[in-house]
Amino acid sequence: MHAGLPKYVPVNLKDIEAAGFQEGDEVSLETLKNKGLINPSGRERRLPLKILGDGELSVKLNIKARAFSTSAKEKLESAGCSLTVLPGRKKWVKPSVAKNLARAEEYFAKKRAAAAAADTTEAA
Repeated sequence: MHAGLPKYVPVNLKDIEAAGFQEGDEVSLETLKNKGLINPSGRERRLPLKILGDGELSVKLNIKARAFSTSAKEKLESAGCSLTVLPGRKKWVKPSVAKNLARAEEYFAKKRAAAAAADTTEAA
């Protein structure tokens, strides 16, 4: 049932350029809603933002989004924009599984620390 539903609100670079952001402005889901690029009601209001690479950007902006396409990332980095990838929603995990995952992470962290300590003593 969920296969046809979008996972992100897609916004192209040409739309951001046309919105008239000034040098150093922050581009986020909220600012795009305020500028009218994203419908503040409906399904889009709860979806995360994804920046797509269609178009060019001529000003340096601070962009905060959940995801960036590879072409958009390349174009934004070449334009000198700062990119912030927002964290996703954490997936629910059964408490017993979470406890086992935490134990495994602790175990492997100790193993990595012991291996790193052994490497430093061999190098000295």
